[in-house]
Order: sequence, then structure tokens, then C-alpha cells
Amino acid sequence: MMNGWMDGSAMGWGAIFLGPIMMIVYAVLLVLAIAWALRATGLGWRSDFGDQTPFDILRGRFARGEINRSEYEEKLKILSGR
Repeated sequence: MMNGWMDGSAMGWGAIFLGPIMMIVYAVLLVLAIAWALRATGLGWRSDFGDQTPFDILRGRFARGEINRSEYEEKLKILSGR
């Protein structure tokens, strides 16, 4: 026998709360799956520095004129631990 509030479904009022929660869970899982697939194929997010070492970055800044010679030498000492 069916009650007026159940309408024959097995979940009853629980579906009102579980439905939106499951939609959020599925959306998060979809975003994570897409991010994983992009990273696995090499199309994911990359940093601008790639495989450069701190010394390469410092050398590039000096070559572009962003820092002067004294700043370059000071930062080089700091990086090399002298």
C-alpha cells in the first residue's frame, strides 16, 4: 500500500536531499577527470619557467636588463650559498 508522501519510490523524501548532493559530486568528479586527462596527455597547466634552474632564470633577468651587475652578483652569491 502506498502512502501519499512516498508515491511508490523507494527513497521517499531522501531523494530531495541526495539528488543535489550527487549532482555536485558528479560535477567535481568530471572536472577532476578532465584535469587528469589533460595532465596525462601533456596538455595540462605548465609554468612559464619549464625546466629552468634558478641560475638560468637569474642569467635571463640579467641578460634582459631587469637587474644590474651588482644585483646579479649578489643574487648569484645567495643562490650558490657563498
